[in-house]
Amino acid sequence: MKIDDILNLQNEEEIILKIGESIWKKTQYDYDNFSNLNEIERTFIYVDILEGQVNNGGFDQFFFNSSGDYTYEVLEAYENIGAYKTANLISEAINAFPKLPVSKDTETRRITMQDLSEEISEKWNQLDDKFYEYEENIMNYLIEYIKKNKEMI
Repeated sequence: MKIDDILNLQNEEEIILKIGESIWKKTQYDYDNFSNLNEIERTFIYVDILEGQVNNGGFDQFFFNSSGDYTYEVLEAYENIGAYKTANLISEAINAFPKLPVSKDTETRRITMQDLSEEISEKWNQLDDKFYEYEENIMNYLIEYIKKNKEMI
C-alpha cells in the first residue's frame, strides 16, 4: 500500500498501524537495525517504541528494556512531531533516572536500576499516570508529521 493510500484511510489507528508495518518491515523488526531508516522513519519508530513500552509497563519498563537505549532519541522524536507536553513528561522521567546521562547500554541501566529508590519509582508512577491521560493526541501529531514528510516514507 502506498503512503498516499494509507494517509487517505479514515481511521487514525489504521493509518498508524499501516505506516508502522511499512517502516518496521524495513528494520526487519529488529530494535538494533535502524541504520537504513531516514530521520522521518526513525522519528516514527522512536514514538512507537515509547508508546508501546510505557502503555505496557510504564517508564520503569521503558528504561529497563532495550528501548531505553534510545532514551534521548525518543525525547527528540516527540519534539520533532510537536508533542511538547509529552516531551516534557519524558524529560521529567529522564531527569528522575538515578544516573545521568541515561546509559545506552541495557545491562548498565539495569544495574543502575537494581536499587531504585521509592522516590524515583513514585515519580515514574506519577508520570505514567500523566502519560495515560493523553493531553496530546499523539496519533494525530504523528499522522500530521508523516503527511508533511510523506515524500520521505
